Amino acid sequence: MSKPPFLKTLKKAQRYLWGVVILYLVFLAAQASATTVVDGVGRRVDVPDHPSRIISLAPGITEILFALELDERIVGVTSFCDWPQKARQKTSIGGFTNPSLETMLWLKPDLIIATADGNRPETVRQLEKIGMTVYVTHPSDTEGILKSLLQIGEMTGRRQAARELADALQRRLDAVTLQVQGKKKPRVFFQIGMDPVISVNGETLISDVIHQAGGVNVAARQKARYPRYSAEGVMAGAPDVLLFAPMASDREFKKVKTYWQQFPGIPAVKNNRIHPVDTDLIGRASLRIVDAIEKTARLLHPEMKE
Repeated sequence: MSKPPFLKTLKKAQRYLWGVVILYLVFLAAQASATTVVDGVGRRVDVPDHPSRIISLAPGITEILFALELDERIVGVTSFCDWPQKARQKTSIGGFTNPSLETMLWLKPDLIIATADGNRPETVRQLEKIGMTVYVTHPSDTEGILKSLLQIGEMTGRRQAARELADALQRRLDAVTLQVQGKKKPRVFFQIGMDPVISVNGETLISDVIHQAGGVNVAARQKARYPRYSAEGVMAGAPDVLLFAPMASDREFKKVKTYWQQFPGIPAVKNNRIHPVDTDLIGRASLRIVDAIEKTARLLHPEMKE
């Protein structure tokens, strides 16, 4: 006995509906697909294949995102993300150590990029607990910054652009290396602030800049990452060049020069080689670190060509 026509029609409709459901489920799976990557601190993170709402938790990360022309995908940045100018137009989620979790939730990011050297581990754990995807970078030197550039390019679908940019920056670094090669390396004291006088040891990004620029960091062997120095300690280090990074304003530099003029026995003072440097340029783990290396190299080796 043959089946009634309406049953055949019903079965066809059911098959069609199941087909639609399956296609929809496949679509959702594709939308939710992710790639497992290992971040800069060794964590395994499931990163969406096409992140479209990104929050940056550090100025250097923000600069990399803009350099990769990901402007429209950035939905939030820290209050310290002030370069390029367009970064200031993005929604602020607060500072390094006290970002607003409520604001980040409201922004509904599918990827948050943090840095081990600026953001607290507690912040990363809190974000993970509420279901956020957090990738942590950890660049401690110039090579690490270029690696972060490539990693971010890979995660955001900008692999080729990141590779081309990294290659261009590496060529500039190679040019500096070639120019300072074989030259006498001046001893450099890097000073942060005035009261107290603080420097940087060999594990810092700033120390790597000094090294790449053809200098020797006087404080490189200090145990503390940011050691304090007395005037006697600086005199003992006998720096040929003193670089000063103002913490408040450029007016500090005049006070610094006046202060060190009390110690004419220091080679940097005797030869008038005390120079201010851009704190953001030399201290941020951003692509502009190459600019910092080029400028520092010219301060340490004035005979260099532009």
